[in-house]
Amino acid sequence: MAKKISSSLVYIFLIVLLSFVLPRLIPGSPLFVSSSDLHVLNAQLPEKTFQVFQEYYAPDRPLAYQFGLYVWNLVRLDLGSSFYYRLPVTEIIAGHLVWTFFLSLTSLGFSTLVGILLGLALAHRGRRRSIWALNFFMVIQSIPVFVLAVLMQLAFCFRFNIFPSGGAYTPGLQADFLTFAVNVMTHTALPLLVLVLMQLPPIVVLTYNVCSKVRGESYVEMAYYFNIREGLIRSLYVLRNSLPEILAKLNIQVLASLSGILFVEVVFSYPGLGSLLKVASSSRDYPLLQGLLLITGVYGVLVNLAFDLLVKKVSPRFRT
Repeated sequence: MAKKISSSLVYIFLIVLLSFVLPRLIPGSPLFVSSSDLHVLNAQLPEKTFQVFQEYYAPDRPLAYQFGLYVWNLVRLDLGSSFYYRLPVTEIIAGHLVWTFFLSLTSLGFSTLVGILLGLALAHRGRRRSIWALNFFMVIQSIPVFVLAVLMQLAFCFRFNIFPSGGAYTPGLQADFLTFAVNVMTHTALPLLVLVLMQLPPIVVLTYNVCSKVRGESYVEMAYYFNIREGLIRSLYVLRNSLPEILAKLNIQVLASLSGILFVEVVFSYPGLGSLLKVASSSRDYPLLQGLLLITGVYGVLVNLAFDLLVKKVSPRFRT
């Protein structure tokens, strides 16, 4: 466990180093703009905003001093000030991060549970009886997530008018907690459905392959020979012995789905990190882009660490 935590800290340091170096390599970075030229980012920056930017990055000081100042600011959870919003980057990201966590954790939890159960059921049926279902999931997996999101939006929002076309809630809504929660779920339903359809196929196929391999082991065949109930064989013999390998590979799917979540948020104007990334890139808001790079990178490292610890908890075979 100590080895995994130490390697994760090394990865986080490399992410911090990368986030420090990249703005200094990008052509047109405001780090190379002089104080006499306030026409930065193709817009008129207020002098006060530019001064705050210079104080945070200290571009006129040596690189070693800049990096030390940058790390010290990160320790204090200070990510600088946004050009576009003219607010602290930490506050902006925190306000949008809640919605991304809500959408991602809900979709991942539902798709993981359903995907493992479906994959286990298909493995029990055998390949011949499951070939059509597997082909269906493979076709769904081949559709780019932004194409699926746009098609679902055109059909269910504009054609049939079943769901709202964007946002996380109705602007200006004044209601009690229950009404507000229902309003939020109504806006979240379609983006959530798109994410589940995106995340479900790889989990189903992964679970099917792993459970099919375990189902052919001799101890499972002996369980059938001793006439043990089918439900016990599935849960105690097949699923329990397949779960460590599924979890060990599932973290890759979780990390890959992060980019899909950002695309879906942009299509549905959902106020998460995806919409924030769109604003930051279109307005060339370097401090905000740097903060988003840090947050997503650290998120990936923490997810990988969480899955490693979970796998070791589930199976003693991985405790090495």
